[in-house]
Amino acid sequence: MDDQLVLAVTTTLASKGAEALVSGARSATGTLVRLVRGRFCSGTREGDALTAAMAHPDDRSLQATLASFLASEMSRDPTFDAAVRAAWHRLSNQIDNSSRHNVVNNFNGTAERVVQARDIKGDVVF
Repeated sequence: MDDQLVLAVTTTLASKGAEALVSGARSATGTLVRLVRGRFCSGTREGDALTAAMAHPDDRSLQATLASFLASEMSRDPTFDAAVRAAWHRLSNQIDNSSRHNVVNNFNGTAERVVQARDIKGDVVF
């Protein structure tokens, strides 16, 4: 089991998971959260650990508990392991792209007009 991967996934779930669920994001983070949440059902120890870690993202002991459950489930089920790894790969690519100044546009809410761009040369007229 790749402990670094499990820790990275757990940290992301704890720090960004609730935000992704609340916003209904169709992002790579939202995909990862839905994948793990789908496996860790509400009312189970695993599901409760996920919920607690997302509710208290700075609590390292909650993250450690979630990491233990996640590592165990990934070891037990190769299909789940592959799905988590694929979701993490998509998310890490998205993070890498944004750190290299590539365009990553996100919009939540309502508006009459929205412009999302990286470089605009000239005027923007509505």
